[in-house]
Amino acid sequence: MKGLPRRLAVAALLVVIAGQSKPPGWRTASPPAPATAVVLVSVDTLRADRLGVYGHRPSVTPAMDALARDAVLFRWAIAQGPSTLVSHASMFTSAVPQHHGASINRHTSLAADRTTLAEALRAQGFRTLAFHGGGQLDAAFGMGRGFQRYQVETGRFAVTVDKVLHFLERAHPSRFFLFVHTYQAHHPYTPEPQDLAALDAGYRGSLPGTISIELLDAINGNQQTPISPEDLRHIEHAYEAGVHSVDTAFGGLVEGLKRLGMYDDSLVILTSDHGEEFFEHGKVGLHGHTLYDELLRVPLLVKYPRSWRAGSVLDAQVRSLDIAPTVLACLRLPAPAGFEGEDLTPYVAGGPPPPPFAVSAIDGGGSSLRTQGWKWDRGALYDLRRDPAERADVSGGNARLATALRLQRERLALAVPGNAEAVTVDPALRERLRALGYVE
Repeated sequence: MKGLPRRLAVAALLVVIAGQSKPPGWRTASPPAPATAVVLVSVDTLRADRLGVYGHRPSVTPAMDALARDAVLFRWAIAQGPSTLVSHASMFTSAVPQHHGASINRHTSLAADRTTLAEALRAQGFRTLAFHGGGQLDAAFGMGRGFQRYQVETGRFAVTVDKVLHFLERAHPSRFFLFVHTYQAHHPYTPEPQDLAALDAGYRGSLPGTISIELLDAINGNQQTPISPEDLRHIEHAYEAGVHSVDTAFGGLVEGLKRLGMYDDSLVILTSDHGEEFFEHGKVGLHGHTLYDELLRVPLLVKYPRSWRAGSVLDAQVRSLDIAPTVLACLRLPAPAGFEGEDLTPYVAGGPPPPPFAVSAIDGGGSSLRTQGWKWDRGALYDLRRDPAERADVSGGNARLATALRLQRERLALAVPGNAEAVTVDPALRERLRALGYVE
C-alpha cells in the first residue's frame, strides 16, 4: 500500500480485515418460525470457557450443555464492557457504551433518547418482566425502563427460578419478554459445600471454602497474601462450584418452561455480561478494569422456536449488542432507529457473518476494538491468532494496522453529547454495590 493516500490505505486495510464477502455458492436455510415469547437469561460473571460446550473439562454445566443441543452456539461472542451495567446497557439498547451513557463510575443512567429492548416490546403489546439481582442493574440506572415488572432477587438462583416459574404458572402470559439475571457466580464465591467438595477433593491448602471480597483484595493488593498454584486452582474451583449451582437452577428453569408449554415456541437466550480474571494478567477474582478476552468473551446460546438450526456452532465474532436486534427480528418486529447491532439470524441461516468490529469499553474509561484476529486496546495491538493470551503488544511492527483499527474504533465509538441523567446512589443501593465489591 506504499504511495496510497493515508485514508485510502486505512480503508484498504479494513476491507482486508473485514473479509465480509459471501462465500461462493452460499445458500440460506428457511427462516425460523416467529417466536411467541422471549426468555433472556444472563448469568453475571460467567466465562465462556467454563461451559462444557465451550471446552471445559470436566463439565460443570450439564444443563447449559443440554440447551446447546437445541440451540445455536456462537463460539466468539464479545461483550461491550467488562462490568455489569455497561455490558447490560449495551445488550438492552444495542449501543456501544459511549452512546448509551449508563455508568457506575460517573453515576449516570441510560441516555433518555436510547430505546431499550423492553420498551420496544412493550410498545408492541408484550408483557415485559424482569427478575434480577439489582446492584448495577438497579432501576436508578435506567435498566428498568420498559419493564412492567422489574423485581430484585438477591438470593440463590434456584430461589429466583422458583419465583419465575410460579409467576408464569399463575399468570400464564401468552406474549412476553422475560429477563432473568443472577449474581451467584459473581464474587464473593460462596459455593455449596458439596459442589466444592466434588471439584476440590484434593486441596490441602489454607484458603477457606468461601472466597470473600476481603480475601481477594488481600491477594490482589501487592500480593500481601501470596498464593500457590494450588490455591489459585482452589479459588477457580470455588467459582466453578458456584457456576454449577447456577447451572442446576437453569436446568430447572428450562424444565419448567417445557412443563408449562412455553419452551418450543419461545426464543430462549443464555449469555453473560462479562467474565472473570484468574491471574491471566496479574489479578484474580476481579473484572471491570481491563479489556482482555478473559473478561470480554462470553457464552451465547440462542434457542430459536422449534429448535431451528439446533446444534449449530458458528465461529465468526458476534457482539452482545446483536442480541436485541436478533430478538426483534425473530418476533417479526422492526428494530428502533438507534440500534447499532445486527440481526444474527441471516448468519445462522447460512449467510455472511455480521460486521467484524466489536467495540468494548471500561466503565468511564478507555475502549478497545476487536476483530476475529486482532485487538486494538488503548494503543496496544494484539495478534489474537498467534497470541490468544494477549501477552505481546505488536503495534510497533504493525503501525499502519494499529492506526486503521484505532480510527475504526473512533468512528464506531464517537462520543456523542449525552442526555444521561445523574443518579443518586442511596444508602441501600450503596450497600448492595459494596457487597458486590463495587464501592469502597
